[in-house]
Amino acid sequence: MESVNVALNPLDWSGVSAITSILMLLINFFLLVSVIFAYRTIKEEVKNRDSTLLLWAMDEMSKIKSDLSLLHNAGDYSNGELGSEDHEVAWSKETVDAAYRVSIVMQRLSYMAMSGLISREHFSKMWGPAFIKAWDSLEPYIHHKRFLNGEPLTLAEGAYSRNDFEKYALYCRDLNT
Repeated sequence: MESVNVALNPLDWSGVSAITSILMLLINFFLLVSVIFAYRTIKEEVKNRDSTLLLWAMDEMSKIKSDLSLLHNAGDYSNGELGSEDHEVAWSKETVDAAYRVSIVMQRLSYMAMSGLISREHFSKMWGPAFIKAWDSLEPYIHHKRFLNGEPLTLAEGAYSRNDFEKYALYCRDLNT
């Protein structure tokens, strides 16, 4: 049998460089594809989170529907000027309790919208008029609560109780005008 000789030419540095370049091209392509898939996944997850938060918000709004109806038909909150001796709350205890529940829920939802956790635009399209109407009904109640707590009455003065609710109601009012 004849012996078989295999002659391999030694690989020089230009060959190593070419193989390395091809390998780097494949790695970069793989990384680019994975970044594209990650972007799509994150985008879908954000949509999912937004829809979950909006469903939660819908549930919260449905819980206070009867309270909102009670407040819209309640009439004036008080008689007399706030801070004076003749100031007297005209609402019944039931209506004041409803105002408390509504203001808490509206503050929470407004915080979510004002801090960017929920899209302001989607939220205002769904409930903008409800927030405006609720703020108009609850403004004297909230100002009275601020007065009793010894804090400023308006946002311009530095009020902090239910401030996101007030800011969001004003934002919605500005959108609708």
